[in-house]
Amino acid sequence: MARYLLTLLLLANITAYADDDTPTQIPSPWSSELELGYQSLGGNSDSESLNTRVGLTYVKNQYRQTAEAKYLLAEKDGEEDKRKGQVELQTDMKINERTYVLGNTNYVDDRYGPYFIDLTLATGLGYQLLRLETFQMEVEAGPGYRHQEPNADEIDDDDIIVPETVDELILRGSAKFTWKPSKTVELNARFTGIAGNSNSTLETEIDLTSSITEHIAIKFSNTQKLNSWVPNGLEKRDSTMTINLLFKI
Repeated sequence: MARYLLTLLLLANITAYADDDTPTQIPSPWSSELELGYQSLGGNSDSESLNTRVGLTYVKNQYRQTAEAKYLLAEKDGEEDKRKGQVELQTDMKINERTYVLGNTNYVDDRYGPYFIDLTLATGLGYQLLRLETFQMEVEAGPGYRHQEPNADEIDDDDIIVPETVDELILRGSAKFTWKPSKTVELNARFTGIAGNSNSTLETEIDLTSSITEHIAIKFSNTQKLNSWVPNGLEKRDSTMTINLLFKI
């Protein structure tokens, strides 16, 4: 796992310095972020975990395109314990000052989760409720489609699994806001609900970012996911918390 950590640190360092050497010019419609979190524990049992995130945003005229990729890898006593990758793409096109049409694709590949493949495709409308200097809020809603393939190899007494392949229509809703109480602190929250016949979920992600320099920050993230149905005796809520270094390019 150490080679993954060294490669990502080198990439972040090179891109940050390359950005500083660029002559002053018209602001680019592109912006990007790189996050890196690493933890190593030793003692009676050894464990390592690495989580990364890459985010790209393109804004020009009435179009806004975002792409986000996340990866989590964990090892315990030299053996792989978790491996999860996620990619989300969204394209927005404004139809008036506050309203936009959207297309969203979300793909999750989870080696040790309930579904080995979880793919959703959705469209709909978005509306910018607030556009203040320090506070912005948007809501989205629309229909979509979901395809899920259960991770049959991991079925156990404590796995949240419906052991059938899912292909169904869904309704997707999302609300997100950004609050900047100061120049160095930013709070982001996103709530995403997906309703379908097989199961419904509500996922909440709250991020607190504190800037160290213009291009480097510390980011605290907490994600909660609530399932409408789980096997008897299991909790309906899953949570994840990470602390990462954030490189803004």
